[in-house]
Amino acid sequence: MDMVKIGKTIAALRKKNNFTQETLAQQLGITAQAVSKWETGAGLPEASLLVELADLLRVNIDDVLQPEKDSIMDFMNRNLAAPDAKLLEDIPKISRWDPPPGCDMAYSMPAVIAEALCCIEAYEKGESRSVTYDTLNERFCELVHVMGVGYGFLWWEKRHLAEELWRINDLGDMARRAMGYYGRDYLWLSRDNATPEEMRRAVVWSIDRGHPVVMEFAGGIPEFSIVTGYEDSGNTLIGWTYCGECATRTNAQGMFVNPARWGEGHNFHILVIGDAILPSYSDRDSIEYALEVLDRKEPQDRAAVGPEWCLAGDAALQLWLESCDTDEHTVQLFTVSDIHTFALELNSIYAQKCLLPYFRKLGERSNAKVYGIVIQIGIAIDINERERKGLEKCRKNPKKYAPACRTHIENLIKYRESLRGWLREIADAL
Repeated sequence: MDMVKIGKTIAALRKKNNFTQETLAQQLGITAQAVSKWETGAGLPEASLLVELADLLRVNIDDVLQPEKDSIMDFMNRNLAAPDAKLLEDIPKISRWDPPPGCDMAYSMPAVIAEALCCIEAYEKGESRSVTYDTLNERFCELVHVMGVGYGFLWWEKRHLAEELWRINDLGDMARRAMGYYGRDYLWLSRDNATPEEMRRAVVWSIDRGHPVVMEFAGGIPEFSIVTGYEDSGNTLIGWTYCGECATRTNAQGMFVNPARWGEGHNFHILVIGDAILPSYSDRDSIEYALEVLDRKEPQDRAAVGPEWCLAGDAALQLWLESCDTDEHTVQLFTVSDIHTFALELNSIYAQKCLLPYFRKLGERSNAKVYGIVIQIGIAIDINERERKGLEKCRKNPKKYAPACRTHIENLIKYRESLRGWLREIADAL
């Protein structure tokens, strides 16, 4: 017997039937290490387990032990018809503009990755109904740190503060870091490495195995969305999006149902999440990445944001401060009822508060030195929030309001410099 070929056959059948090594081991009453040995060819299942193993994998014993028959299995896999339509149930609604009660996730890319991860983990445990908004919000906050989102500012040259903070970083790099931190095999697909047909097949494959898909330009929607189903063999996509008005139509649950528009040249970005693997991205790695983002002077996602979104980080804050050159300009920049005022609150307060849950957990699981630094970070973020709220008390008095607003920007710049020092101390202490 060729134990290596048998191992590969077991691994392929396990994945086809949506088992992890851990869940298959639980069904068989053995350890995950035993399953791993089979799949690497270091051992074979005991005779007493073969019948049960074959039943779980929905094949005959000969299909497991005689991989010379794998041409038949390959043929079946190639020609196994996926259903024309499938919808994953129990995927909670997420939205920025009309969020359901308890949903507090403002940035689309980390939000949909958070939901995909939480739903996949619950599905693998057989707990698909257990994903609450508290669980999603907590994972979202972790990802705001892990993906570097909470450390950025973006300034549009037309006197505009931008709220799409994930654009400060390379999208594929953020996906890699997130999957490495949570220990997940994955595919990151775009026009650079996949054809539209390969993308369609990948989405159908993932949904069929119970894994929702993270996707930008799902059906032409210019936001990251979570794809929870499909119709017409993947040529129509179903899911939740932050851009509700972009839905061609909605289903009974309120999800968008849009033509996939594979052939229209959108630069799709698709994250297909696979099986659990060993984490490859540590807390220390994430802290060092945060320092890298803090020092970034321009967005990495230039292709999407365009050349006019010219500055990031401290440079963006400094240009914002310079734009407050008169009391009139300052008051306008802090009070106009457009995206600027929304982005001010989102970037200077909300993003920083999202970092706190991660740092608190880091402090609890680390040493006393890290815990002490985390307390300082929490105090500084709390001061920022109270200062921002305090601006409203003098809003009707431009002579007081304008200098207070400029002081708020200056203090944000000082806070970021202090944060650099605290993060370096944490990195050294981990």
